[in-house]
Amino acid sequence: MPKLLPKSLPDLDKEHWKYSNVNAVLAKFELVDQKPVWEMTGAFEFMTVDQEDTIHLIIPKNRKVDKPIDLKLIGEDGKNLHTNVVIDVEEGANVKFVERQVGAGAYWKNISIALNIGANAQVGYYRLCEEDPFCVVTEFMTVNMERDARFNALVVNGCSGFGRNEFKVNMNGAGSEADLAGLALLRGKQHGDTTVCIDHIAPYCKSSQFFKTILEDNSHGVYQGKIHVYKDAQKTDGYQLSNNLLLSPLAEMDVKPELEIYADDVKCSHGTTTGELDETPMFYLRSRGLNEEDARHMLIEAFVGEVLDKVPDEQIRALFDDRVKLWLK
Repeated sequence: MPKLLPKSLPDLDKEHWKYSNVNAVLAKFELVDQKPVWEMTGAFEFMTVDQEDTIHLIIPKNRKVDKPIDLKLIGEDGKNLHTNVVIDVEEGANVKFVERQVGAGAYWKNISIALNIGANAQVGYYRLCEEDPFCVVTEFMTVNMERDARFNALVVNGCSGFGRNEFKVNMNGAGSEADLAGLALLRGKQHGDTTVCIDHIAPYCKSSQFFKTILEDNSHGVYQGKIHVYKDAQKTDGYQLSNNLLLSPLAEMDVKPELEIYADDVKCSHGTTTGELDETPMFYLRSRGLNEEDARHMLIEAFVGEVLDKVPDEQIRALFDDRVKLWLK
């Protein structure tokens, strides 16, 4: 008989999860365990460990990987996929990852990714979620950065009934830089939660959070962003912005920006906006001959374009752009 899995995540911090009652959603599921099988392109020469539930990739010192490494995990109705991925990017290496999450049916993906970025290494990590609207996805990424490391990440979430994307970035080495951006596209009764915590532990580090959400129907969005500056992290530069667009009076957005600063020589800021489409540019476009639907579509495309421009690779950006345009139709 297949093993029935627990219907909850244990030991969740109530404050940390106050807007996202994942255990109440999971209680409605009847799931059985299924060993996750990642489909990977360009990863096999770097794979050193493939245990029962852990995949381990090592990008060697000073190695520049020309083509993005593609990671794909497919969900299946009635199944639970619990998976651990460890990625070590050694000193001076340069690599990009494209993670694709897809599936069909009611399932639960519980994904843990540990990304360790060595000194002077550069990592681009781009996640595209095209899940089933009846599934649950909880994904946790922990990033550890050493001296002068660079981390650029973007997440586009266009599906899943209940989704939680969580990032924990530890800036352990001086001079490291982290740039995180994301776009959540929610409709129906979808719930999308983005939670980010960046710990500035070493001095002279720079971080940026730039996340947007578009909500239709009865959807619910969450953004929790935190910048934590330790007392020795002088000369920190931290930036955080959340912009959210409500396309329905029934949609709901919860935003919780935080700054926790213990150093005295820092530059940190946060901001957030939530509202409907601005009537001023709408009026301008319509006065130039566009009908209401075309004007509305153009403004929404401009809204999402600011996020997609954060992807420096043209081919990856085109992939994400196509997915967003499909959702906007």
